[in-house]
Amino acid sequence: MLPLLTSNVLFATRLLDAAVRSGVQWVVNTGTAWQHYEGREYSPVNLYAATKQAFEALAQYYVEAYGLRFLTLALGDTYGPGDTRSKLLNLWSRIAKTGTPLDMSAGLQKIDLVYITDVVEAFKCAVEQFQLVNWTEETMPTFRVSTGESLSLRELATVFEEVTGAALPIRWGTRPQRLREVMIPWEGALPVLPGWQPKVPLRMGLARLWESTQNPIKEL
Repeated sequence: MLPLLTSNVLFATRLLDAAVRSGVQWVVNTGTAWQHYEGREYSPVNLYAATKQAFEALAQYYVEAYGLRFLTLALGDTYGPGDTRSKLLNLWSRIAKTGTPLDMSAGLQKIDLVYITDVVEAFKCAVEQFQLVNWTEETMPTFRVSTGESLSLRELATVFEEVTGAALPIRWGTRPQRLREVMIPWEGALPVLPGWQPKVPLRMGLARLWESTQNPIKEL
């Protein structure tokens, strides 16, 4: 709990305060689709999502009091080479090589994956938006970074095996679903970031990820 509060609330607010006092005029913030459980305007899936929302509430003070321009990109699930997190595709890459069985839920929940280079392009595009769009000082726009296409985990596993040629020793239905499991990716009423669209199809991204696990030194 404490690391989340320290990084996403305390440190982030200190950084924002210092930025405003140093004359910074705009900020691109990273939010998460997990702030919108079951598509609600705000309903945190977990504490991580709640700390993201807490920071945005604090940032509103700086927007209204100092005229800061504040844009949030709400990310969903991201992936790509060099990712050290214990995320799903990294676990699958590992068990595909080791053959170690992995217990999972029924695998009916859907996931919308955005490749890392597309995520980077979204942030670059957001910076450009500050130069193109004349938002009022009170506006704190939020945009989705999403492909708009989702697959169930079972469907994703099939695509993973087809792309990599490796079998996934998954034992479906042997683990219960997590508390507040997200079954359908959040789409909401918010638009995708204007001027941005994903360029890396899922199969291409999976192929790059798999190749990086076989040749970890090579940059993709």
